[in-house]
Amino acid sequence: MPFAVPRGGPEPQPAPDSDEVRALREEAEQLRHAVHSHAAVDQAIGVVIARGGLSPQEAWDVLREVSMRTHTKLRVVAEQLVAWVQTAELPPVLRAELERQLALRREEHDAGPVPSSSPPDEGLPLPARSDGER
Repeated sequence: MPFAVPRGGPEPQPAPDSDEVRALREEAEQLRHAVHSHAAVDQAIGVVIARGGLSPQEAWDVLREVSMRTHTKLRVVAEQLVAWVQTAELPPVLRAELERQLALRREEHDAGPVPSSSPPDEGLPLPARSDGER
């Protein structure tokens, strides 16, 4: 019988306020937060790729370095870089470290073996600073 119910009847459902339900709700919220953070990081990687002409791995390394060297959570750096594209506002400490990291990558590329194809351009210009930049 494919739809037989076990002899003891259906399994009891947890009470709405049970520890299991609370734990599942907390886990679901953590997963929602992780998905949002991951999307912001992926978008920020795209910003760094476009700005610096880097590979995805190099862009990830730049994001991680900017985060570590500015003592700013990676998620926050990512969110600010994504917002920067639309608002042209980026905290000076993040802007300076981003430019420093991109310059280091350019130096590494320049010192490396000569590529068989033409080198990538210097990337897109940084958005202009606005009067409200922090």
